[in-house]
Amino acid sequence: MSEAGVTRAAWVVAALVLSAVLGPRVAMPLGGLVGLVIVEQVAFGGRISGLLGGLLDWASPAYRQRVIRHEAGHILVAHLLGIPLLGYVLSPWQAFRRGMPGYGGVELDRAPMHTWQAQGRIPWAEVERYGTFWMAGAAAESLHYSQITGDTEDRQQLATLLAAQPLTSPAKMKVQINRFLRQGRALLQAHPQTYAVAVQSLEQGAAWEDCLAAIAASLEQETAQEG
Repeated sequence: MSEAGVTRAAWVVAALVLSAVLGPRVAMPLGGLVGLVIVEQVAFGGRISGLLGGLLDWASPAYRQRVIRHEAGHILVAHLLGIPLLGYVLSPWQAFRRGMPGYGGVELDRAPMHTWQAQGRIPWAEVERYGTFWMAGAAAESLHYSQITGDTEDRQQLATLLAAQPLTSPAKMKVQINRFLRQGRALLQAHPQTYAVAVQSLEQGAAWEDCLAAIAASLEQETAQEG
C-alpha cells in the first residue's frame, strides 16, 4: 500500500474507534464517511482522495517551491545527459486528468527502456545516465534543504533499474544510489545559472518548448562566459 493509502486507512481506523467511544449519534455519520472512503479506494484506487490531498499540499507556497526545485533538477540533468523527456506537469488537477499520481512531474520518454527490455539487458552506461537523472531531483533538494523529502518514487524507479543488473546486492545498490546522488548534485553545482533558469521557467509555467529553449540558451551563455 502507498504511503497515502496507509494514511487513509489510519483515518478509517481512527474514525471507527472514535464512533465507538462517542456513541451512535456520531457512529452513523462516521460510518457513512468510512463507507465512502472504502468505495473510493475500491472504485477509483484512491485517486480522488489523492487529488484532494494533492490540492491541499499544492496550496502551500513552500511545498510548491520545493517541488519546482526538485523537478527543475530532473529537467536540467536530463538535458545535460541527453535523456529524452516529453514534458512536465506541475498541477494536481492536470496530473489527475492525465492519470499521473500526485502533482505530476517530468514525463520521461520510455521508448529506450522498452528497447532494453526487448534486448533483455540494460547497458551499464545507460544505468549511469538514468541513475544520475533519477537522483537529480533529490540532489536539487539537497542544495536548498537540510532534508530530502520527495525522492521516494525516484528511488523506487532507480531500484528497479539496478535490480536488473547482475550481482546487485541491497548494500551495493545503496552505494550506487548515493553515488548517483552525488553525480547529480555535481552537475547542478556546475551549472547554477542554468539551474536557476530552469527553476524560473517552471515557476512561470512555461511551455515545454520554451523551457528547453531557455535552458539551451543559458548553457550557451555559460560556455561563452567560460571562453
